[in-house]
Amino acid sequence: MLIAGCATRTPAPTASAPPPPPPVAAQDLVDHSGDSVETAISVPADAPDGGADFENHWLFDRYGRFRRNGGGTGTLDGRRYNVVKIELASGEKKTVYFDITENWQRSLTPH
Repeated sequence: MLIAGCATRTPAPTASAPPPPPPVAAQDLVDHSGDSVETAISVPADAPDGGADFENHWLFDRYGRFRRNGGGTGTLDGRRYNVVKIELASGEKKTVYFDITENWQRSLTPH
């Protein structure tokens, strides 16, 4: 004698997909490193030559060939900044901010 039966399985509940992330404006996806004192690039305290080599390497790694067009040094809220004006190979002009506070303070202490 053959007995057959049919068993029904209840599928396990599936987890609902997480909601999609909220939309982000394209301008918020742009890297603003060095565009202002708020996003200034920190020059390491032990960078030689007052951080000039560090700044030049950072600029080249970021933008490729460039020419310095000017700049200066200033302070804001107890921090010291190098402001570097450059022109890219494309002719685009940029201003880049470097926070040199720690490097500057180290240069003032006797070695």
